[in-house]
Amino acid sequence: MTVPVSNTARIMRKRFGAWLKEAREQVGLTQLDLAALLDYAYPTTISQIERGAAALPPGELHRWAEAIRLTPKKVAETYLYYTEPFLYAALHGKDPYALEKLPRPEPVLMRRSSRTGPKPS
Repeated sequence: MTVPVSNTARIMRKRFGAWLKEAREQVGLTQLDLAALLDYAYPTTISQIERGAAALPPGELHRWAEAIRLTPKKVAETYLYYTEPFLYAALHGKDPYALEKLPRPEPVLMRRSSRTGPKPS
């Protein structure tokens, strides 16, 4: 099943990409440098992730963290904040959508009207 990506999710993914770009630039790496460090076949992968056009694979978090000289925990928390805001909110008690002043996306699941549960807070 394909889940549509909301406009809000796109904005959040772009903001995560911008955060990664800033972290990369702070350590003086170009996209080409980072691609070489990560042994990526195509340096455009870095550009796509930083623009929010592609997602950072969660399995790459440790490698990116090492390359941009941040802790894996910091990269993972920021990743959750921007790409999995509901999980971040459950873990940290802070709503990234509210903090970013963005509307919460509508649920994509179809529900039976007689069995709707409580609305998430």
